[in-house]
Amino acid sequence: MSDSTALVLLHGHGVDASIWDGIYAGLSTDVRVLRPDFSRLTNHSTIEAYAEELYARLQSGQVDSCVVIGHSMGGYIALAFAEKYPDMIQGLGLFHSTAFADDEPKKEQRRQVIRKLDEEGTRPFLETAIPNMFAPDNRDAMSEKVHALIELNSVLPPQALQAGIRAMLSRPDRTQVLKQAVYPVLIVAGQHDQIVPPEKSRQLADMAADTELVVLNASGHLGMIEEPEQAQAAIRQFVDRL
Repeated sequence: MSDSTALVLLHGHGVDASIWDGIYAGLSTDVRVLRPDFSRLTNHSTIEAYAEELYARLQSGQVDSCVVIGHSMGGYIALAFAEKYPDMIQGLGLFHSTAFADDEPKKEQRRQVIRKLDEEGTRPFLETAIPNMFAPDNRDAMSEKVHALIELNSVLPPQALQAGIRAMLSRPDRTQVLKQAVYPVLIVAGQHDQIVPPEKSRQLADMAADTELVVLNASGHLGMIEEPEQAQAAIRQFVDRL
């Protein structure tokens, strides 16, 4: 990876950019690593708007090309960014994320969460959402990390969480971005991910011409916390070959 290229790590919904803290140091030794934080934005209602936010921040940081790796919702943003600014992409990573759009049951589930956030606020949402991000065996084994994530992110405005949900709900299918990719693609899946099942990730891995699929065998939806060494190694190896 050239000196002018940045590694951009995008966080998912319901957490902030500190979700990458456990693997940041190991990635930033000789690579410029950026972790934009979108967790408090309340004025974006589409994934495209978040992608434009990313573009503006990269422009202000004088980043002309980048490897973008997005976790969950961050992956949706990465795909939208790659669709509009393909010349800036040196590599694209979906980290527990997907290019498929929501089906109707999932959309209705998201609408219900928007209503509950109105009624109950952030913390009750996170008390359900955060444990479900961990593999079943890790919820008790990593209970301190589960509770720490809830505490840390319970200060996020419910309006910001609602904005993110509306954006995810309305996003289109972007599998074509993978099929047309002229850059390498990394897909990191959790074997026990109940949000983005590994079989869905395997389907995506067959779409791009140059794809590397890494399955974290002990992870759910938070490989950077559940298996930080393996997650860091997957990203590191991907970046090193570019």
